[in-house]
Amino acid sequence: LEGDKALQTVGQCLKSTLRGADVAARFGGEEFSILLPQTNLPEAVTIAERIRQKVEQTEFPNRQVTVSIGVATCSAELQNVPALIEAADKALYQAKHSGRNNVQIYLKNGDAE
Repeated sequence: LEGDKALQTVGQCLKSTLRGADVAARFGGEEFSILLPQTNLPEAVTIAERIRQKVEQTEFPNRQVTVSIGVATCSAELQNVPALIEAADKALYQAKHSGRNNVQIYLKNGDAE
């Protein structure tokens, strides 16, 4: 039950941070996918950082909650949904392995920064 409450609180953080055209959905387990239409990479990173800060500053019962975020954007390399999801997942994996509570960007060569 506490996990469900935490996910609901994260959902409220997303709702209060995202713009009207943006779409957030639970992707599985404790992961969310966020679509940012007509948003370039620098804008997406800014939004991701706002989300990260909002969750970090929100009071959760019993413990602090933070998020790790992977960002990927449509490009010549990433033209379909599976490729875009895989790229965002690679960046997320890097965020988790970089100490968590940070934003990482998928780069062309498969790395993240």
